[in-house]
Amino acid sequence: MNDAEYDEFKDLKNLENENKEPLKTGDVTFGEDSDNCPICFEPWTSTGPHKLCCLRCGHLFGYSCISKWIRSQGKQGRCPQCNSNAVRRDIRFLYTKNLRVLDTSERDRALADLAIERTLRRKAELEAAEHKAKYQLLHVELTQLREEFQNVRTVSQVFVRHSALPDSKSQSVDSPPSGTHRGQYELMKSLPLSTTGNCRVMASCDYLNVLCVSQPSTNPIFRGFGVRKVTEAFVALRQRNLAAQGRCWTTDSAFSRSYRVAPVVQTYQCPSPVWSCCWASPDPHRLFAGCSNGSVLGFDIRFTSGPVTTLTVPENTSPVIGLQYVPRCGDSTRPTAGGLLVGQLTKITFMAEASSRPSSNHLSSETVTTDEAVPHVSDLSSMVEAGRHSPDLFGANPNPPMIHSFQAVTDYSPHSFPLEGNLVSLCLVPENRHFLASYRPSQRLPRVRHLLAELVSEDLEVGTIVEHCTYTCRELHSLWAGPRMKMLTRTCLFSGSGGMTAVAGCEDVGGAIVWRCDTGSRLQTLHPPDATTENPVIDVCPFTTTGSDQFNLALLTERTVHFYRWTSTSL
Repeated sequence: MNDAEYDEFKDLKNLENENKEPLKTGDVTFGEDSDNCPICFEPWTSTGPHKLCCLRCGHLFGYSCISKWIRSQGKQGRCPQCNSNAVRRDIRFLYTKNLRVLDTSERDRALADLAIERTLRRKAELEAAEHKAKYQLLHVELTQLREEFQNVRTVSQVFVRHSALPDSKSQSVDSPPSGTHRGQYELMKSLPLSTTGNCRVMASCDYLNVLCVSQPSTNPIFRGFGVRKVTEAFVALRQRNLAAQGRCWTTDSAFSRSYRVAPVVQTYQCPSPVWSCCWASPDPHRLFAGCSNGSVLGFDIRFTSGPVTTLTVPENTSPVIGLQYVPRCGDSTRPTAGGLLVGQLTKITFMAEASSRPSSNHLSSETVTTDEAVPHVSDLSSMVEAGRHSPDLFGANPNPPMIHSFQAVTDYSPHSFPLEGNLVSLCLVPENRHFLASYRPSQRLPRVRHLLAELVSEDLEVGTIVEHCTYTCRELHSLWAGPRMKMLTRTCLFSGSGGMTAVAGCEDVGGAIVWRCDTGSRLQTLHPPDATTENPVIDVCPFTTTGSDQFNLALLTERTVHFYRWTSTSL
């Protein structure tokens, strides 16, 4: 189309528009769609991606629509209205007052300002959280310095008082009261276990006065890992490192797909590698295994065919690095339901349990339940006959015996705790339901944090009726350690005659730190002979001896176990 034809076409179009008058009703115009893009049928805008533009032929479009149209047709691009040839360089922006366009400049400016304000607010929140964490760290250090100053001043006053006495006969007159007792842990013995290292975990049995430590095998026939009884022989178990739990029987998970119970040797095949395990104490038959896919498998040693329970944490598949069983408690001031404390790398969840009896009716599945189907009572005779057979220890029986029909079925309901961080260890004191969760340093909290918390329950009431009970945790103290943790270490929380005590290895001090849990203050720093920054304390295990109720400590490095005894002193 040349210029003369274009002018003629324009005059005819203007004449047609003059003869055709649109109908108007108030502020609304009918009869034309000249205000909308013919491709998307949306109004043009004065700014933004849908800005008004035209092609060489003169037809009007939104810029985003016509650019996509031409791009989709490639080199054979044509106008959607007149089918004339068109390319991207033919697009021209229009700045006109005769056509109505939607002015979005104010909106675009407001959206840009909103995005900037959101960014600044998020930055301010992060800075406030960082300053709060630093304030907590400084507050803890200030408290520790005040306590150390008070202790030094007390000791100096005692020495001054003793030096002012005229002779030793009158020493008992001004001696401090006998009720002021203090103590500390003293090194008794260091026992080398392995020359190659790779010792990882410990577990004690106070009933047998036995301490078990995992270590590499020294037997050339068995090249894997096993358990060393401190005063007895090596017990060969498997080819990988172990995760131990304390009972007269031992269980190990070893980061493989099998779960083993010894000395009554039972091996359960699991769908994914097992990272942690625990017994359902005081029940002597049930035990749990935490897997790398975030699931928890429940076993009963009376049934060797496989797991009887499979638990999953909602919306979380991170590995389970710690399991602690919480027994049922009858005290009305604390939660009465038992359950399982599941520690994953990114969260902690309490799986509250409630036992029920199976029947021929369908069991409710609103909560996490066992995966085994409950048979009908009419099948009782066949099941009793199958239960008389020997356990299928080697998996040779294609039809293993089913679970007894009168076995209690346990329902589990998950309750997530509002805790954040990279969890590395989880420890529990069942008597008072206090637990210790250890977290690695992060950008927000640049130091190792051991969080002491208590498991509490909250009743959800509707009117005067209690609908159900929810569980959460109440944070008591934050125990701070050094700024680094290269190796995953296990902490310990136990309750002795002097109250609850927490012990954790610290790479920064090259040893272990002991805290009082009632005040959150640091009691003592232990320095084993071979413990360094590169060879830290990786496990802590409290134990008692016959005739004493005071907890002693065993500290484990990669090659040696160190025994510490509590010694009481009087000022």
